[in-house]
Formats: sequence, C-alpha cells, structure tokens
Amino acid sequence: MPTWVWLAGMVTASFGGRFLAALARVAPYYLPDEYIYPSLARGFAEHGRPLIRGVGVHFPALLDPLLTAPVWLATSNPETAWRLTQAMHAVAFSAAAIPAYVLARRLRVSRGLALLVAAIAVAVPDGVYAGSMLADAVAYPIVLATLCVGVQLTTSPRPRTQLAFVAASALAVTARIQYAAVPIAVLLGVVAADRFRLTKTVKRLWPTLALLAAPPVLLFGAFGRAQVLGVYSHGNHGFHGGAILHWIARDAMLLAYSTGWVIVPGAIVGIAYALGRPRTRAEIGFAVTALTLAGALLLAAAQIADTDSQRFQERYLFVLVPLAAVAFALYAERGFPAKLPVALASAALLALAARVPLSGYAAAHNKDDSPTLWAVLRLESIVTTGNGALAVAVVAALLSGLAALVAFKRVGAVAALTAAAAACCALSAGATSFDSKMSHDVRSSLPHDLEWVDHARLGAVDLVAPPGARKEQSWEQLFWNHSLKRLLVLGSPRIDQFATAQVRVAPDGRMLVGGRIERRPLLVQTYASLVELTGVRRVRHELIFDLYRPVGIPRLRLLAAGLFADRWLAPRGAITVWNAKGQRLAVDLSLPARSQATTMRFMAPGLRRLVRVRPRSNVRLSFPVPTAGAWSVHFATPRSAYLADDRAVSVVARRVALVH
Repeated sequence: MPTWVWLAGMVTASFGGRFLAALARVAPYYLPDEYIYPSLARGFAEHGRPLIRGVGVHFPALLDPLLTAPVWLATSNPETAWRLTQAMHAVAFSAAAIPAYVLARRLRVSRGLALLVAAIAVAVPDGVYAGSMLADAVAYPIVLATLCVGVQLTTSPRPRTQLAFVAASALAVTARIQYAAVPIAVLLGVVAADRFRLTKTVKRLWPTLALLAAPPVLLFGAFGRAQVLGVYSHGNHGFHGGAILHWIARDAMLLAYSTGWVIVPGAIVGIAYALGRPRTRAEIGFAVTALTLAGALLLAAAQIADTDSQRFQERYLFVLVPLAAVAFALYAERGFPAKLPVALASAALLALAARVPLSGYAAAHNKDDSPTLWAVLRLESIVTTGNGALAVAVVAALLSGLAALVAFKRVGAVAALTAAAAACCALSAGATSFDSKMSHDVRSSLPHDLEWVDHARLGAVDLVAPPGARKEQSWEQLFWNHSLKRLLVLGSPRIDQFATAQVRVAPDGRMLVGGRIERRPLLVQTYASLVELTGVRRVRHELIFDLYRPVGIPRLRLLAAGLFADRWLAPRGAITVWNAKGQRLAVDLSLPARSQATTMRFMAPGLRRLVRVRPRSNVRLSFPVPTAGAWSVHFATPRSAYLADDRAVSVVARRVALVH
C-alpha cells in the first residue's frame, strides 16, 4: 500500500477521533488561556488587531489567533466559533503525522518504522489539547516540520532550504514563545555536524543567522522587552538550582510515561550512538538538536513549575515524544546494540515505577497541566486509587520487561513501537475521558443559557467582581457573552494582566470608574459577597450572578464581603453599608447539626462584640449605623471549618440586611 494512503488514513482517523472527543467537551476550563486566544482571534476579525476586552494588547504568540480569526468572520456565535475552532485544531494536530514520518525518513529510518513514529506522534495523550482553544495543537506540527527542515539544513543548506527553515522557525515561535528554543537547537545540531568548526557553519548559514537574528534585534530595540513579550515579560524569572533539578527529574519521569515507556531505554542508546558513532551528518545533527531542545524545554518547564505553577508542565514537553520514537527507530536500525545498557535502563525504569507511583502526583494541583496524570486519575476514579496505582505499576513493569527483550532481539522494533503507540492511545483515552468529565463539571456550574447576558439585549454591560469573586467564573462569562465590555474590580484582585478598571465608591455609594459615575448595566458576581444596589432593577439572577439594568444612578447600599452565595460566612470579612444612618444592620447567625460551636468577633469603631454560635441555635444581632456615608463592621473567628469543596467557613448568616 502506498505511503500516502497510510498517512492519509492516519491523519483522517486521528482527526475523527480527536474531533469526536472535542464534541464531548462542553465548556472551556483551561483558563485564562482558553479565554485569551479566542479573544485575540475575535479582535483580529472585528477590528484587525489583537484586542482583549476592547483594549489593544501585546502578545507574542499570535499565530493561532490569526489562523482562527476567520472563524469569527464567519460567525459571531461563541458556541459555533468554539466548535469550528475545535475542528481546526483537530486537523492541525492530526497533520503532525506527516512531518513526524518525513523526519524519520530523512534520518534513513525504514518506511515501516517511520509510519509507527507517525502513529505515536498523533497518539500522544496531549492530543487532548486539540479539543481546546489552546495554541498547542497548531504549534505541534509546525515544530516537527521545523525539525524536518532542520535535518535538511544539516545535510544540504541550500538558499531555498535556509529560507524554509527561517519561515518555519518564525511560525513555531509565533505559535508558542517557548519554541524559540527550536531554531537554536537546530543550529547547534548543524555546528555539531560541522565538527564544531564555527567559522564553517557561519559561512554556510550566514543568511539563516541574519534572518533569524535581525527581527528580534529590531523588535526589542524599537519597542522594548515589555511590548514584544507582552504578558510574558512580567513573569517570575527567578532560578533556584536545587528546585529546578528536582522538577527536571520529575518532568523527565512523566515524559517517559507519556512516551509509552517501552521505547525509552532504546531511545537513550539511540541518541548516544548518534552522538558517538554517527552514520550521517543528519544523525548527529538530529541527536544534538533533540538533546538541546529537550534540555531547553525541561528547563523552561521546571523554572515555571518552581516559580509559578508548582505543577508538571507537560504542555511544554510533548513535542519530544515523537523525537524519542525516532531515536528508538535509529537504535533499531543499528541492529539493537548495547544490550546490557538497554537492559540496565529497563531495570532502572522498572525500579522507578515501583518506587515512585504516579498516583501521588496525580492528586490535587499537580495534574492541571498533565494529560498523562489526567489519565491516571481517571483510572483511579473508576477502580479506586490503590488499584489504579497498582495497574499503572504493573503495566510499567510489563513494558520495562518488553524493553529489555527488545535489546536481545526477542521482540522486534515493530512490536516495541506498536506497544508504545498502544500505551499512548490508552493514556489518550483516559485523558480524554477526564477532560470531558472536567468540562461537564464546569458546565454544571454555569447558567443553562450560556449567552444569557447577550440574550438580555442590554447593550454594553460591565462585569463587577466584588471581594472573593472566582476568576474562573468571570472568564467563563466573558468567554460566552460578548456584550460584557469591561471588567470592574470592587475590592478584589485583578484576574489577569489585561484591561481591568478599579471601582472607587463615593461616600454616597456611587460607583466611580476612572473618575466617572458608573451608569452601565451591571453583571455582579455574588459567589463570596452579598451586593445590594439602589438605582437599578434586577433583570435576571443566575446561580452566582445578578444582572441589573440602571433606572437611575446605581449606588451601593450594602456589601457583605465574605458571605458566600449559600449563606456561609468566611472566617473573616466585612459588612459595609452606605447612607444608612439611623438604620440598623441585622445579622442572623446559625450552625447546622453535627458542627462545632464557633466564636465570632464583630468589630467597628466604638464597637466590640463577641458571640458564640452553637449547632441548631440562632443568634440574632443588631448593630446601629451611627454615621452617614460608608460604615463597616468587620467579623472574624479564631476557628475555621472546611466544607466538602474545601472552602474555609465560620457560621451561617441566614440574614444580613438593613432594617429601620
């Protein structure tokens, strides 16, 4: 059967599977990224420039928004745009089979093994991102294509090849900024192929070097670091050597799992032979490129994990999976040498799987950027944590044994690569199932009508985030409702680095934004704050949101910061009222059965009150408001309780209201 038929079938099957999986994804939850990219795409479509919340932004990774901007020209419906973007991403990701195959063939890997490398490229568990709004699905095939051209550059640096490499590198960098490491890694591979005769490399590749260096130098010189890198210029760039090495080791272990485990020992030996005894210039160039790129991406992932996310950054690393498959194929093409090192590496992997179970890493926050851990967690949710951990360890042990048998030619390369592809498919299935479940969980926290604010037809609406507002819920509303034009923070921190206005409250309760009185319709989040307004009429209430139409000048009457929507009080907070002199603030407290008695302290100027709330009892408090303007009473408890959703709470406040 012709190669193109195999590749076409592979791409088609991958697209069908990935798009069907994407259809099961009913709401974005990888935020804020899944809000940022479609917002930029809509800005390009509607205004011809990158905008978020109506304000121009500096953002270096603009390729995906540019490619998906036509979606927003075709439709203004966010649900339709969501599905069309998913389809485009599924196509892009599935196309990675082609450059993966070509890369293997350019390194003189046999046709059969190269097809299996292509299969692994589209079977990686991180293919789940094809159903998201993230740029990874677009960046992935471009990086593999850049590496293909890089191999060609190593062997035949003709002008046409150099131009193609520069163009592919530019696309890779504008797809995801961390792939700036790709052209650097390729050029180091060329230097290695030239036996580190730097002068020779510069003479041969000076057009490439000039074209790659000139744009960054001009951009940074003309606009500065902040405007070129945008949000990435504000990151924490601290470097802690010990912690970085720890994260690199953990990320490398996780990468071994997502690669399919069985090919890892052979891939390591394949890279070693390509470095020490290269058969061609392409081989040593590929080996140095792969090692450099792996080191750069592992370092970047570890630095971000250490200084920011505190979790695995598998998104940064999955492009290395097909490179490992190619390295294993090179090892197989050499006739399976170095049997003892491969057997020892297999034994080391077996010991690692037994000593460091993935179940511990799959818990809590660690899994957020790792589809491999999603798959483990999904398995454990079905068969219990202990059984799931045991199953993963058993499979890893079997694959380690298979890797050892490969070295002694008891199992062929085809069988090993097939087993790796099967393992990747299993992880993909688990990650997809977890992704769908998470998406449905998020969807259940949203209104039935996702576009309910737009359907109210109030014109431009401002989203108000009071104290304790959930960032994810704000992003969801901004994603689905394009009539939300501004984000206003009222005593809460910024949710991102994009356009955000601070609300200042006048003594009479008027809300001032940029020194001007706020007169627009308002969408107020009430997750952790009770907000009462005058001068407005409530149009609709949905879960933790109230939508208001102004019927005068909107004014704050009461703000209970720390009062959750289900009436639980946070361990500390404040209740502020405006223009309520002569009235009383009534607060009714209680506790459900089987809870512990809780002491609450209420404090205001000239006021100190200590109350003890017992289960099944009601405590009614009344505080006279002594002044006009703004007046606040603060509450706190020395003892916090925790609900099933991990919220820290104190007591239930059945009523918080102003009374005469």
